[in-house]
Amino acid sequence: MILEGGFSITSANGPLITMQTESALRFFQNFAVKLLDEDARDLGLYADVNLGRDLKGRFASFTTPKHLLTARGNGCTWDPKGGVRLNISEFPTCAVEYDGEQCPDVFYGTCFERLFTPGSLTPLTDSAEAQAVLGQMLERIYLGLGNSFYNLYNFANHPIIEQVNTTGTYAVDTVEWADYYGQQMSGDCGGLVTQLDALKENDPYNQYYNITIPTGSTGIDLTTDDYVGDITELFRSLVKAASPELKIAIKRGIAVGSRRLKPVILVTTAEFNAYKKFITDMAPNNELAYRYMIEMMDGTTRLSKNVMEWEGLPVIPWEANDEFDAIVGVKSHRAAIVAPGSWGVLSNVEDVPNRLFSGQGLVVEQSTRLADKGKVFMSTTFRWGAAIADPKMCVMASNIIRNVPA
Repeated sequence: MILEGGFSITSANGPLITMQTESALRFFQNFAVKLLDEDARDLGLYADVNLGRDLKGRFASFTTPKHLLTARGNGCTWDPKGGVRLNISEFPTCAVEYDGEQCPDVFYGTCFERLFTPGSLTPLTDSAEAQAVLGQMLERIYLGLGNSFYNLYNFANHPIIEQVNTTGTYAVDTVEWADYYGQQMSGDCGGLVTQLDALKENDPYNQYYNITIPTGSTGIDLTTDDYVGDITELFRSLVKAASPELKIAIKRGIAVGSRRLKPVILVTTAEFNAYKKFITDMAPNNELAYRYMIEMMDGTTRLSKNVMEWEGLPVIPWEANDEFDAIVGVKSHRAAIVAPGSWGVLSNVEDVPNRLFSGQGLVVEQSTRLADKGKVFMSTTFRWGAAIADPKMCVMASNIIRNVPA
């Protein structure tokens, strides 16, 4: 059976369906990963990261040699200077799994009911209708996995989650919170925002991250949660606090393949809305003049509704914070400038941990047991990790408004 995008699955034995690990990896990358942070990925924010044999993620980048010239010597004097060096940064990865089941009662009363009726089970790949249902089901599963992966690589093991769990001040019901807490706080891997916040306390980099967004008339209105200060002054304060290396990148951009990309300004919703208001106040009939033209990998360009421009830099909403706030019950205010390739996110689908399914990255089984009434069971597993390649190539201001005791 061929799914959309050319992904193949095989029916091994009636209602048992498997997908080879390589195909499952491609399926995961296309449906679960590429739909997330689309603008940030097109702007080159994320670097390619390799998984080593020791199951650690690795950034690999070349340094640029400095101070290479000296006064010319006499005769055959040979005074070599430093050359190009390969930087390798490694970080841990964590294995996670998904075991799920789908009760067929959602199909009762529809034309698909006969596919799942106990006593007259039809193998899920034996008809066009069953294949269509299976294809949609798999896409939904992988989109759901992608959303969970998005939560992990941004906020896994964030200390606010632990504090909110202790105080019970989360903003969702207890069932959802238990699932979220179990997902986010298991394993040793930290999300990107978790690591950025940790850098506030980490010499010598805390000078680039321990910047507070003010409250009151110059910043966040604590009553409305709007940003009411001069948003461009916040952007300028980030540039001023940036490292010398990042300031050069802001001026000149960074060569990434055939493209020269500028660092990206990420801001939370209140700050993004403040900048949109600034634009419409300045040029109410010419908002397109402030849209950022994204250069794609194939040399084409595109305009995005949610990518603005400030002094040559793209400005995009930092949407990962919205879901975090809605679940945890805080109000995040963040603004950051991040050089292209500074963030690395790794995902690698692995074999389902059962020797009967060696080489398979996804197993879907429709039960033939009468007691299960046609239930469909699914299992997959993958390894993930996230890291910041060079803390000097980011700068961040933040202020988290919360009711959690310090």
